[in-house]
Amino acid sequence: MSRFKLEYEKLELVPSHPFTIARGTKETVPNVLVKLTADGITGLGEAGPNSRYNEDADTVIAFLKQLPASFFDEINSAEVVWEKLQQIDQSVQSAKTAVEMAWLDWWGKSQGQPLWKLWDAPSQQTPPTSFTIGLDDIDVMQQKVEGAKEYPILKVKLGTDRDVEIIKGIREVSDQIIRVDANEGWADLDTAKRQVRFLADQNVEFIEQPMPASCKEELIQLKQWSPLPIIADESFVGREYMDEIADQFDGINIKLQKVGSLVEAFKLIDKAREQNIEVMIGCMIESSLGIAAGALLGTWADYVDLDGHLLISNDPFSGLTLTKNKEVRLSDNPGLGIEESKK
Repeated sequence: MSRFKLEYEKLELVPSHPFTIARGTKETVPNVLVKLTADGITGLGEAGPNSRYNEDADTVIAFLKQLPASFFDEINSAEVVWEKLQQIDQSVQSAKTAVEMAWLDWWGKSQGQPLWKLWDAPSQQTPPTSFTIGLDDIDVMQQKVEGAKEYPILKVKLGTDRDVEIIKGIREVSDQIIRVDANEGWADLDTAKRQVRFLADQNVEFIEQPMPASCKEELIQLKQWSPLPIIADESFVGREYMDEIADQFDGINIKLQKVGSLVEAFKLIDKAREQNIEVMIGCMIESSLGIAAGALLGTWADYVDLDGHLLISNDPFSGLTLTKNKEVRLSDNPGLGIEESKK
């Protein structure tokens, strides 16, 4: 009988405000919590499935159910976890992320060391995170911006027919740096150029996924023309050829929940550096648990967007802190350094 016990349950997260992007609105976010126990130690992992990639909590649980009891026997590294997960299923990346995360958290705890030390991270903290302003009525978005004055960088969701008005409204109340995320919302090259031309004079740092991932030729033309850097999100899930991504984008947004693995994400960072592509570490709406894993990766990144836990009202975990400059700081506690909050 295996000494490991794998348990899982749905983790219903509630955004502080209904979270709206170009594709729709979320009032609740059903993630999945994974617990891996052996030798009196429990490792924690979180799956943050997203319908954009044909995943939800039910597909995650179906994946977890097929893992045999002996799956974790004789595993001595995260690389082996990843290899074994790949042999089971090539899909449901968020489920694989949660399993690997739980094993890494368990391993770090068994070593009595935080993962950032065991993996020789370049720092205990990330670059400053942006804070996301979801789509809403402009006066409501202004109120959200007013409430986020302490953050040096805002990530503003666009991809609508009122994008210019939204940015003008935000600029009425804030001069903070803005990163724009259109979530594939600009359907054609002319629209994208028109929006970029306007944003270039609005203290915008870069634009994330301006057009649908299917518009590869248009994205190549947009990158060649654009006065602002263009970052891939939906166009990059980790299985693309990096040289083709480099033709379309100046940077990539690596999200563990769509890549499926910290181990694989590190390889992608190396490949991006070879192509002179900048790296941002992003997130879905996740608790502090999922964000901690992203923050570990984020210590190697140029930019981070790791505010998923800041956007919810019921984070069930603690252990992450923010510096005065809004850098995400990893805990000194073993593993991922995250604990279930006392109720």
